[in-house]
Amino acid sequence: MPLSRTTLERQMQTAKEALAVWVKSLSDKGIERPQFRRNPRWRELNATVNDIRRRLDRVAEIEANNAEVEKRKSEKLAGTAE
Repeated sequence: MPLSRTTLERQMQTAKEALAVWVKSLSDKGIERPQFRRNPRWRELNATVNDIRRRLDRVAEIEANNAEVEKRKSEKLAGTAE
C-alpha cells in the first residue's frame, strides 16, 4: 500500500534532519563537501533522502492524474445531464 503524502513529508523531514546532523559532524572533522561521497553513512542518508523525494514526486504525479480523471468524469456527467 502506498504511503500518504503527509507520511512521506514527515519521513522526508526526519531524513533531512539526520543528513544535516551527519554533514555537520563531517564538517566538524574537517572533511570537505566533495569528499562526503566517500563516507558510507553519508551515502546511506543521502540515498534515503533521494528515495523519499522520488516517492513524493510519484505521489504528485498520481494526484495530478486523479484530478484529471475527476475533471473528465464531472465534464462527462455535466454533458449527459443537459
